[in-house]
Amino acid sequence: MDIVEIFAILHREQLLIDHTSHSEQFHGLTEGLLRACTAAAVIPALSATEIQLYSGLALLHDIGKRAIPPEVLNKPGLLTKAEFEIMKTHTIQGCMLVEQISELRESKVFPLICDVCRHHHERWDGSGYPDQLVGGSITPWVHVVGLVDAFDALVHPRIYKPAFSVEQAKSMILSGACGAFDPRLLSCFARNISAISQAAYAITG
Repeated sequence: MDIVEIFAILHREQLLIDHTSHSEQFHGLTEGLLRACTAAAVIPALSATEIQLYSGLALLHDIGKRAIPPEVLNKPGLLTKAEFEIMKTHTIQGCMLVEQISELRESKVFPLICDVCRHHHERWDGSGYPDQLVGGSITPWVHVVGLVDAFDALVHPRIYKPAFSVEQAKSMILSGACGAFDPRLLSCFARNISAISQAAYAITG
């Protein structure tokens, strides 16, 4: 099963929004950073085919938000502690939603989808969620997706915050504002993210 088939199934089940320029940007960021990290031997070597697959699967990381109540998901302000606990469940909800689809549950990519849905908010020091994974317990490509997700969220406006510039977002990531990441990954990110983001965000929308 390839990524086109996966997306077709998720569209049918109304779990994935239509293809947008932002999804292309996110794909570009993920692909670029995966390539850079492979070239720098920061993560285990990935083939071009694997990079394409993982970059596509990265777009599924937040599908669990379809199960979050709109009043929490779209709240125009900071979440309360209780609301944040609800929001955090999107990592688990994503796996649960995919598991209900027999074609995906029985496919070879099912563990990969669950991994990126469940663990993209894990952090190197164990401070992430939902499983508080530490260090190498986080799948390397999923750790890359988590870093891309944190960076991309900073450079886009949200209902509760303005957009930051690429350089501001880069500095915030490196200072630990979005949690701890593998130091080697951060070093590769620091060297490459300006060029990677320039190419990815050249897609308007």
